[in-house]
Amino acid sequence: MQFTRGTITFGGGLVPILDMEATTTSGTTTITITIAGFANDPSVSFSSSPSLPQDEILAQLIFGQSMARLSPLQIAQLADAAAQLAGGRSTSLFEALRSTLGVDDLDISTDETGRKVSAGKYLNDKTYIELQQGGTGQTKAVINLDIGRGVKLKGEAGAEGAGAGIFYEKEY
Repeated sequence: MQFTRGTITFGGGLVPILDMEATTTSGTTTITITIAGFANDPSVSFSSSPSLPQDEILAQLIFGQSMARLSPLQIAQLADAAAQLAGGRSTSLFEALRSTLGVDDLDISTDETGRKVSAGKYLNDKTYIELQQGGTGQTKAVINLDIGRGVKLKGEAGAEGAGAGIFYEKEY
């Protein structure tokens, strides 16, 4: 994704006004995402060239393929994402599935190696664990630990080996 426009201004208050645009390409479709308005309540819109319906744009953006090729679970995930982008709360089948499984995040995607499934859970406010199953059958466990002051530890282990890293984040 590449930003093609980005302006942040202040209109007399402490809440910034956003006017940002980013584009990406999925196959032969160019997708434009526009974020505009006050930072505490921005509007998000999607457009494409060639022009496509909103659900098709989201399918291309999230899954890189047409709605016609999505599985029922991917369609539920797409509906959930659309509801959240529209400012609503998730009440979809996908949310019910996450709740039934007892996970905080559930992601199903497709790439050149097949389907990838990941499920994650916050163990507490500083620890997040995620299990990933790739299209080639390889499984990986990832743990993120927030140790404070913007410093985070990330570790992962799977059939391909293990790794760890230290990351620093700062919100501006």
